[in-house]
Amino acid sequence: MKEFLNWSIGRLNQAGIDSPRMEAEVLFAGALKLCREEIYRRPDRILTEPEKAIICDFVDRRVLREPVAYIIERKEFWSLDFKITPDVLIPRPETETLIETLLLLNSKNPDKLPLRLLEIGTGSGAIAVVAAQEIPGCRVTATDYFLGALAVARLNAENHVVADKIDFVKSDIFLDLPIVLYDCIVSNPPYIQTSSLNKLMADVINFEPRSALDGGNDGLSFYKRIIPEALGYLKKGGTVVLEIGETQAKAVTRLFVQEGQYEEIKVIRDYSGYDRVVSARKKIYG
Repeated sequence: MKEFLNWSIGRLNQAGIDSPRMEAEVLFAGALKLCREEIYRRPDRILTEPEKAIICDFVDRRVLREPVAYIIERKEFWSLDFKITPDVLIPRPETETLIETLLLLNSKNPDKLPLRLLEIGTGSGAIAVVAAQEIPGCRVTATDYFLGALAVARLNAENHVVADKIDFVKSDIFLDLPIVLYDCIVSNPPYIQTSSLNKLMADVINFEPRSALDGGNDGLSFYKRIIPEALGYLKKGGTVVLEIGETQAKAVTRLFVQEGQYEEIKVIRDYSGYDRVVSARKKIYG
């Protein structure tokens, strides 16, 4: 196995893949259904021909820049494993800032009342699953326009034993939702300008769903719908928590201000120091 691993590392390195050793280890672990550490515990293990074939296929796909998460069909987020397919955007570490913001807002709930939460564009369901796990008494409605994404999200909810706390609904943002008042509306919407999509890495633009990336001409198309329409689905004092692109804080903040019905508008940075989340509260009075 050690020689085959070294061959894989060399192949990825020649292809210009960053961190070829780490990626080879992840691909090996995914192909053999082992943890990465076990690869080094058993370096003399003899690989079967079917195992070699799977590893070669995985390495070939990565050389063509297919993301590792799609190859091994999983991605860790919030220390949980999520099923990932090309139907959904791969969860990013920076999105954990959105989760942290959501949990902090809920920690300020003095009476610890049950929380009704709506997620717009659930994708893999990572945000909905974590919210259902981490917030006691939380009831989540998770929407997506694409049935393939909803199927993945539902499977992840079942795998993490929170399916009974999440309702999955096919909806174009709010269009197909009944008017129910929520304590919190959360979303990581597409926010990349259409003109910038082709500047993305091949790993992203050639494999991840364009619908989960394209934020329109100015990157703000979804914010321009979510922010005003959310008012009809939020309780007074309810919050909106949105992930943003690192240069969009001022523009998204302005959209909240323009509505005249939000207060406590805040910008939260991720651990790399970039603006990553904007939150706002629907006014209780006025």
